[in-house]
Order: sequence, then structure tokens, then C-alpha cells
Amino acid sequence: MADDCDYDRDWWRAPMADSLARKRARIARSALAQPGDAFLIVTEGTVTEPHYFDRLRGLLSLKAIHIRIEPGEASDPRRLIEQAAAFVRDHARRAKRDALRIDEPQRYDHVFAVIDTDVAQRQGHWNDIVQLAQARHVQLAHSSPCFEYWLLLHIAYSTRTDLVDGPAAKHAVKQAIDCDYAKSADTLRAAIDGLVDKWPQAVVHAERVAEHHARAGTPIPANPSTEVGRLVRALNDAAPSHARKL
Repeated sequence: MADDCDYDRDWWRAPMADSLARKRARIARSALAQPGDAFLIVTEGTVTEPHYFDRLRGLLSLKAIHIRIEPGEASDPRRLIEQAAAFVRDHARRAKRDALRIDEPQRYDHVFAVIDTDVAQRQGHWNDIVQLAQARHVQLAHSSPCFEYWLLLHIAYSTRTDLVDGPAAKHAVKQAIDCDYAKSADTLRAAIDGLVDKWPQAVVHAERVAEHHARAGTPIPANPSTEVGRLVRALNDAAPSHARKL
């Protein structure tokens, strides 16, 4: 090749940079949260869910200031939603007075209520719960029949039809891990510790379950199903890049 040829050996750099930029933009558009976002998570359970999300926070290297986990004051999803909304209002009032503690964020970017649907569906007030959550700007991370179905998805994909209520789902977890995990708070925490690191698998399984019900045209909330994976994906998106698994 002649010495005066205009051939550019770095011709590939600009197209590659454009491709990477487009990929980053695409990921940013699809992300459910941004790094450093603050979450308020109010849970129906007082042991299982709080311990699960506290362990997950650690696995994702999320700072405690960015993740507030509040056990619910009642098992009624409507009261949980009102509790979350009241917490946010009080936080905003204290922020306006510059009265926040050093371990509190300036505001919460995402507010979630982690709830079960089995009782609400049986009593016929699920639609009221959805409307209340929308009015209070609280996102629902609901599971049908209960949070234990989310735990089952850490072990295997399943759309089994015998999980008709909370006790059935809890029994299924006991069988799957071969342990009466609910006999004490300590055994429950130990069971969570043995499952939580499989959360990426649970998210993928939950999304497959959602696709299954979408194809079948199952009314929402489908049983079994869970939206906890959406909350967990958002936490993953908010984590430092080295800690993300999805």
C-alpha cells in the first residue's frame, strides 16, 4: 500500500463509540431506577420481607441511606398504602424544615408496598387497593397468593395451580427447602439467607410467569404470580455497576 494512502487504521472507533452510546441510552431508557435512587419499601410481613430486602440491600451494595425498609403496622394492604403515603408526607415536611437526619435522603424516588393478594381477592376489594395505590403514588409489589411464591421462584420456575392461598404457598416453601422455616424467627431468617442470593433467577422466573399469564389472558392479579421482581429489578438498576447482576 502506498505511503500516501489515506487509509485510517482507526476507522472502527467512531462506529463502535456510536454503538456503545446507543446501547447505554437503550439501557438507561429501560432502567426502572437510576444509580443512587432512594427507595421506601413498606412490607406486609414484619420478619420475612424486611429480612429479605435487608439481605438483598447488602448483596447489591446499596447504602442504607438509600433503602428504607418499614415493616407494616397492619396486614391490610390499604393500611399499608396509607402508612407509606403518610411516611412520605412526613418526610417531605421535615425536608422542607431542613430537619432530616444525616442518614435520610432528601426525598424518596420510589415508594413500594410489598403486599399479598389472597385475602384482598377473596374479600373482593382488590380493585379498591389498586385505585388507592395510584391515588397515593405508591407502587404495588404484590404476590399471589403471597410473598412465599416469590421465594419459591428462587428455587424453580412454577405456575402450579395448587397454591390457592397463603398457607398452601408457605407449605410449598417448607417442602421445597425441606425445613419448617416458619417455626421461629431465627429459622425463617436462615431460610431467607439460603435463598436470597438466587434473586436473579427468581426475577427471570417471575417474568416468565408474567408472560405465561399474558398469553393465557389471565386477569390481574393472576394466581400464582408476583410483581416483586419489578421492585428487585429496580433495586438492581439503582445499585453500583459492580454489584448489578441483571
